[in-house]
Amino acid sequence: MDASHTYPKLRWPIDLRLHDAAGKRVLVLQCPLGISEKPLVLVPAVGPILSLFDGSRSCEQILAQFGPQGLTERTLTELILLLDQHLFLANGKFFAAGQEAREAFDRADVRSAALAGRAYPAEAAQLKGLVDSCLAEASAIQSSRGEVACLVAPHIDYQRGGRCYGVTYPELRSSSSDLYILMGTAHQYSHGIFHLCAKDFESPLGKLPCDIDFMTKLAARYGVERSFKEQFLHKREHSLELQLPFMSAIKPGAAIAPILVGSLHRAVVEQRAPKELDEYESFLGAMCDVLVEQEASGKKVCFIAGVDMAHVGKSFGDEDSLTPQKMEKVAARDQEYLSALERLDASALFAHICEDADARRICGFPTMHTILDLFSRLNRRPAVKLVSYDQAVDYPGECAVTFAGMAMFEPENRNQ
Repeated sequence: MDASHTYPKLRWPIDLRLHDAAGKRVLVLQCPLGISEKPLVLVPAVGPILSLFDGSRSCEQILAQFGPQGLTERTLTELILLLDQHLFLANGKFFAAGQEAREAFDRADVRSAALAGRAYPAEAAQLKGLVDSCLAEASAIQSSRGEVACLVAPHIDYQRGGRCYGVTYPELRSSSSDLYILMGTAHQYSHGIFHLCAKDFESPLGKLPCDIDFMTKLAARYGVERSFKEQFLHKREHSLELQLPFMSAIKPGAAIAPILVGSLHRAVVEQRAPKELDEYESFLGAMCDVLVEQEASGKKVCFIAGVDMAHVGKSFGDEDSLTPQKMEKVAARDQEYLSALERLDASALFAHICEDADARRICGFPTMHTILDLFSRLNRRPAVKLVSYDQAVDYPGECAVTFAGMAMFEPENRNQ
């Protein structure tokens, strides 16, 4: 028998959450990477049992602990087999499936929509209607005119963030850029910081082609192996995918360069400026070189940042409960964060995060620090417009996420 059956161990990563379904509370296990395509729904009572699935305890030991509560050998065996069937055990079956999924993604020319039919409609007409309804929110808001250097949009779901997407993306209508560098948050753990993906990105509203020439030049300077070593992170990542329908509505067929930015946690913990990290500095240098070449050839480049801000509440690990008073304090701190963005001050942004060791868990910080740093090194000083700031708060669920829309415009005279 497989050791993972006698000493069961849950594999990693797994999204494990409680949900209400048809009036019943259920425990849902999902694979954030897409190796296991189907979620597994269990009764919440198995939660404490799963907490012992760490590979150090035998089935006999687990039975000894939970037998008095009614756990039988047959039920435990069925649970283990069910987890194995859904690839949620750390064993050869899961690792082989993971390797196969990675190789298949590497071979693919197109990054298919992972959220269609889940986070938004899979049918093009329905999705277009949803996007159009969000964009209609901007009808009474005066959009700016000018060349957009960077558009900052959320990556929260459309149900909570639709208005912010809708009032932010119209700022892109005046853009005449030849390339849109999509930079978003890599939510899953990764060994590296920057992850390129040289694939076209598809949504029900069409395909956005990847600028292979740009990506090839960037990877050559940064290092091809580390550029694409963890590109599998793109397969199910939502931070860029949720930009695609709005991009397709505003700039159909636009050329893109998809990049995910991982954590700068090490820099925050060690109180070291990100530029002191070799990997960060190498990427910034490579990106600057390629952007200078792009500009010299007459090509215009715009950044699209798919980023959220604070994640607070007990669902994210906070000890104190969410209250309106706490959300007012979060808003005040968020304004300090946004002020650093408005001033294009990467150092102030990093200092703000370090003040409280990123207590608000601002997932878009690494992306925005990178973009501000690039602007500084390229001597670019775009004018900044804060379009929207929003809070999505679920007090009963102890979950709150904040996010903003922002547009950064190139001055008419780049050197002014």
